[in-house]
Amino acid sequence: MWSSALLAHLGGELEAWGPGWAEVRLPTAPPHANLAGTVHGAVITAAAAAAFEAACNSWGRAAVAAAIAVTFTAPASLGTVLAATAAEVSRARRTASYRIEVVDGDGVLVAWVQALAQRTSRWHLGEERWPAAWRERY
Repeated sequence: MWSSALLAHLGGELEAWGPGWAEVRLPTAPPHANLAGTVHGAVITAAAAAAFEAACNSWGRAAVAAAIAVTFTAPASLGTVLAATAAEVSRARRTASYRIEVVDGDGVLVAWVQALAQRTSRWHLGEERWPAAWRERY
């Protein structure tokens, strides 16, 4: 299954995905710590960004981040497994918006993210691999 190089480097993986959504898991450890001794916000954001990346590219068209806004809601303890779930809110020909929630191993919301993707005219694996009707619709 696809996984981003950054997510793999951090020790996480893409658990599941489908058109417009994705779920990522990222176990945390001491190297993921901030000065306060909890999970660094950049690690939480990386988990969210990986879920966003998979979700916004799931329709087959190459998409890139245009904007991302992170709101942290609680600290995440080291040793917890972060779960980031991205869900499409809206999609148009050139843009799509997503809400990503990141929870810790106890199910506590540690961050939520609003993200905007710029959808390109390029297709993953080449345009010819996608049926014309699919390309027209998505």
